[in-house]
Amino acid sequence: MTRLWLVAGALNMLIALIVAAAVGHRLEGEFVPVIRNIFDTAREMHFVHALGLIAVGLASAQYGRRLLLDLAGAAFLTGIILFCGSIYAAFGPNAAGVKPLIPLGGASLMLGWVLFAAAALFLRRQ
Repeated sequence: MTRLWLVAGALNMLIALIVAAAVGHRLEGEFVPVIRNIFDTAREMHFVHALGLIAVGLASAQYGRRLLLDLAGAAFLTGIILFCGSIYAAFGPNAAGVKPLIPLGGASLMLGWVLFAAAALFLRRQ
């Protein structure tokens, strides 16, 4: 799982960077400041939690595979998909269908940090 969390973190950093570039270069119209603010929030959360995935991978490499670390990584990945992905998709054709997923994604991101903190309390070198 160590490799999974590291690869997932790196790929999510790439996706967040692509979204940032696309939004920065393609937004036009009178609602640009409002839309950019919403996308900036999603992008910021995407970057931060991609780093969280990398931290999970590094902790797993250092301390060995632990259930709480794997659960934290799963919560971060789920949160990125549900929170960030839903915000990105909320401006597409299926906007109404994805908006209810945003709070679930936010809760998943929070849960990831709780799990990561709990894992850190119990980490011991192998």
